[in-house]
Amino acid sequence: DALTHGDVGETRALLDDFLASTTTDLASLEAARNAGESVAIAREAHKIKGAARIVGAVELGEAAGALEAAARGQDGALVPALVADVATAVHRLALWVEGRWPR
Repeated sequence: DALTHGDVGETRALLDDFLASTTTDLASLEAARNAGESVAIAREAHKIKGAARIVGAVELGEAAGALEAAARGQDGALVPALVADVATAVHRLALWVEGRWPR
């Protein structure tokens, strides 16, 4: 609401754009995970974390932050589960947006 001054249409449009962009980022993240590229995983996680924080998506930001830390720390054993956590957080956010501001 702070970014859109409470305008419902603007809020929904902003979150739709965010979710579309994040879906693209998630695909890049999963490709990096499949390739075992920890630098790319950390970069995508960082991008998702920053964008999530801007729009107030706390759960997603925390999940992406944990993934970023694991990737930077070369803790490959944790990466698959943390990528799944990020994907789940994106899905939960999409469901929440649809429930809060239905089309």
